[in-house]
Amino acid sequence: MTVTHGEARLSSTARRPSRPHRAGAVARRQRLVAYMLLAPAVLVLVVLAAYPLVFSGVLSFKVDPLYNPDVAHFIGWRNYEDLFDNKRFWKSVRLTLTWAAVVVTIQMVLGFFIAVLLDRQMRGAGLLRALFIIPVFVSPIAMGLTWRFIFEPVSGLANWILNTGFGLEKLSWLSHKDSALTTLMIVDCWQWTPFVALILLAGMQSISPEITEAARLDRVRGFTYYTRIVIPLIRPVIMVVILIRLVDSIRIFDLNWVMTEGGPGSATLMASVYDYTIFKQGHLGLMAAYGFLILILINIIVVAFLNSLYRTEKAARIAELN
Repeated sequence: MTVTHGEARLSSTARRPSRPHRAGAVARRQRLVAYMLLAPAVLVLVVLAAYPLVFSGVLSFKVDPLYNPDVAHFIGWRNYEDLFDNKRFWKSVRLTLTWAAVVVTIQMVLGFFIAVLLDRQMRGAGLLRALFIIPVFVSPIAMGLTWRFIFEPVSGLANWILNTGFGLEKLSWLSHKDSALTTLMIVDCWQWTPFVALILLAGMQSISPEITEAARLDRVRGFTYYTRIVIPLIRPVIMVVILIRLVDSIRIFDLNWVMTEGGPGSATLMASVYDYTIFKQGHLGLMAAYGFLILILINIIVVAFLNSLYRTEKAARIAELN
């Protein structure tokens, strides 16, 4: 029996697997490879993050003295109740939120104006930006020690400049309750304003040249250009920078501890430093409860900002479609 050329081709085609079947197999293999590559990172995350989180959560419901662990026992919500009844707890929370709001506002405003100045064609712009970011890479401990020496009341550089250059009296920058928090804010803004400025600068330079040229032709310049064109276009970048700086400001510990240790009195006793003082006193359960409350506060802020960012992006897409 003779098999025609067309029948042979049909038979060969029937033996081949269908294209969708092969595409599905390739997709499954790609997902398997992706899961295998992610597995080590997920394992490390579980070991270094999830386990300590669960452990501290259980610890927050116990009395577990650091210096006498044999008397540890479960007490339920009493640690949280003790914190809510503690005036120092509420003061530290208010101080931390005030600190975060003030320093982030100052850094965003100054960072935006610096980004505007850097967003120009000029000689040495790359070198200037590289030098400008140096404070971000300085170790917080080294920076805190350096600035503490600068603000030293007797022989510090700041008081020498005030006294010699301007004829003013020397100030107790870090040892007076009315100036200690402001001094910390100055140092924090000095370190993190360049970070904010360079991120905003990157957002500005990502704006399409066609938009910039159209604004120039329409004579949209100066304040109007930045308020009506630049800020709306880089709003997602602004929101992300605010979120990063808010979370970092709420978690601040190293600079606060090195420069003031929460003093004088409780003038700079922010959340992380207060939690550390609880740890030094040996109240591990109370420390864990305080840490969980701060974690909840940070998560509320993060969710609120991500929700706002999502609504902004959705509104922008709807506006583009219309």
